[in-house]
Amino acid sequence: MKERVQGEVSERKAGDALVKNAALTDHTDTTARQTHVLESSGQDGLVTRAPLPADEFLDVETIHIHAGIRSTHGQQNPHHHYPNPHFTGHQNSTYSLEETPPDRLKIQQELLDSLLQATSVTDGWEAYHTLTVMFPHRIHQLSEVPKIPQRHLHHLARLLASKKPRTRTLFLRLSAVLTMLHRSGYRIYLWEWNALIDCAGKRWRKCTLEDYKAAVEVFSKMTTPPSENQGDDENLAAEHNFWYVQPDIITYTTLLYIAGRSLDPGAIRHASNLLRASGLPPNCITHLSLLHYYTRTGQLSGVRSTLRKMREQGFEPGLDGINACIWAYGRNGHMDVVSTIYRVLRHNLQPESDLGEYDIEAAVKYLLDVEGIVIRDDIIPDEITYTSLIQTFSYHGQIMKALNIFVDMLSTPNREPKALVNQQAGEPSLYQPTLAAFRGIFLGFARHAQKSFPPRTAPGSLSERLRPVQENDWNLENLHQVFKAFINLPADVMPNERLIYWILVSFTKASGGDPGKLRKVFLQLEQRFGGGWGGRLAELRQNIFGNNGSGGQ
Repeated sequence: MKERVQGEVSERKAGDALVKNAALTDHTDTTARQTHVLESSGQDGLVTRAPLPADEFLDVETIHIHAGIRSTHGQQNPHHHYPNPHFTGHQNSTYSLEETPPDRLKIQQELLDSLLQATSVTDGWEAYHTLTVMFPHRIHQLSEVPKIPQRHLHHLARLLASKKPRTRTLFLRLSAVLTMLHRSGYRIYLWEWNALIDCAGKRWRKCTLEDYKAAVEVFSKMTTPPSENQGDDENLAAEHNFWYVQPDIITYTTLLYIAGRSLDPGAIRHASNLLRASGLPPNCITHLSLLHYYTRTGQLSGVRSTLRKMREQGFEPGLDGINACIWAYGRNGHMDVVSTIYRVLRHNLQPESDLGEYDIEAAVKYLLDVEGIVIRDDIIPDEITYTSLIQTFSYHGQIMKALNIFVDMLSTPNREPKALVNQQAGEPSLYQPTLAAFRGIFLGFARHAQKSFPPRTAPGSLSERLRPVQENDWNLENLHQVFKAFINLPADVMPNERLIYWILVSFTKASGGDPGKLRKVFLQLEQRFGGGWGGRLAELRQNIFGNNGSGGQ
C-alpha cells in the first residue's frame, strides 16, 4: 500500500511537471511568467512557470514519451514499444535503404486515411502513434516537410475530447496532439483548449489543489496575449494571434467545477474571481458546478443559496440539478428531503390520488418554500436518480427503502434517449439492474449488516426478559436475495474487483465470518465471473480456503 501511494505521488509530480513543460506557446523569451493561484491557506500565491528547453523538438518528444509514443532514434524496430497489427507487414522495412519513396508514401497515406476515418480513440491513437514512430523526421522537423494535415489532428483531438472518463493518459495524449497542432503552425480551437483544461483537472480520481493549478496553467497558456516585446515583427505577432483564443463561459465553468472538486476554498474564490472579471454571465451549468463543492463540504446553506440564485436569474435546475440535490441532501443525512423529492418525481410518473394534509401539493410547496427546489411536472426519474437514491438510502441504513426503490426502477419503462425498445410491444423496455445499484446495496450490507441470532425460547434473567429484541433488516436472508439477483445478471455484465470484495465483506459481516458460507459464495462468484482476481481478493481467498484452493473438497 505504501509503495502504491508513493508511486501515485511520483506520477502526480511527473504529471504536474509535464503540464508546465507541455507548453503550446513559443518560449523564445526565457522570462518565466507567473500565474496567480490561491494557495490552500486562502492567500494569493505565485506559481512560477519555468521556461521550456530551447530545443522545441525535445519538448514534443518528452510529451510523446509520456503519452505512449517512444523515440525511434537508434532502434532497429520502432514498433517494439507499440505493435500495430494493421501494418505489421511494414515493420521490418521502416528504415530500409532499399525501400523506395513511393512505397513509404503509400504507407504514410494508409496511416493518414486510418487516422481520419477512425471512430474510436483506440483506432485513432494507434494510427497517430504509428505515424509518429515510422515518420518522425516528417513530423518534428522543418515546416516545409510534409506533416500530418490539420484536419486529421483535429479529428483525433475531437475523439480524445469526447472520451470519458478523463484520465492522466487521456490528458497526456490530448496534450501531445495539441502540441503537434501548434508546432505545425495550425490553429487550436476553443473547444480543444476547454477539453484540455477539463482533462488537466481530472487526471486523477481524487482532485487536489495541484490539479486545479494544472488547469489554470493550461488556461494561462490559452489566454496569454502576444508578447509586447516583439517589436515590428508582424509575422511573429500574426503567428501568436493564430492560436490565441478568448475564453467562453464553458472555460470558466470548467475551472469552477475543478476548483469545487478540489474542495479548496481558495481555489473556489480564485475561479469565481476569474469568472467575475471576465464579465460573462453564468449559465445553469455554472451554478450547478458549485453544488459538488457545497455537498462535499456539508454546506447545505450554499446549496440553497445556489438554487435561489438560479431561480432569480431564470434558471431551472432540471433533472441534472434535481439529481444533484438528491446527492447533496442525502450525503448530509437529510433523508426526509430526499424522500420528498423522490415522492414528487414518482408522482410525475405515476400520479398520486391521495388528498389531505400530506398530499402531493403540500410536498411540492415544502420543497419550493423551504428548500428552494423547483420540480416541474414533466421531470421524471432516470437511471441516475434511481441509482443515487438506492446508494443514499443504503448508506444511511434504510435497506427496505432502498430495495423498494430498486423494485420501482426495475418495473419502470426506460424512456431515456438511446434506451432499448421492446420490438414486439413497440414500447420502451424496462430499466435493467445495474452494477452501480448493486454496489450501493452491497456497500450498505458491508456497513450495517449484523449476524442474526435465534430468538430466545427460555426466559432468562429479568434484564434479559426486559431487553427489546433488535430486528435488523440487514440480515443474511435479505443479503442472499440480493446476491441471487446479482448472480443472474446478463452474461456480458462483469463487475470489477472492488465490487467482488465488498460482496465478500457483506457476507462476512452478515454470517459472522462463517467459513463455509464464505467458501460457497466465493466459488459461486468464481464460477459466474471467472475468478483469477489478485491483490486483496487473492489474500482473502487464501484466508477462506487455506492451502486447499479447491474449497476443501
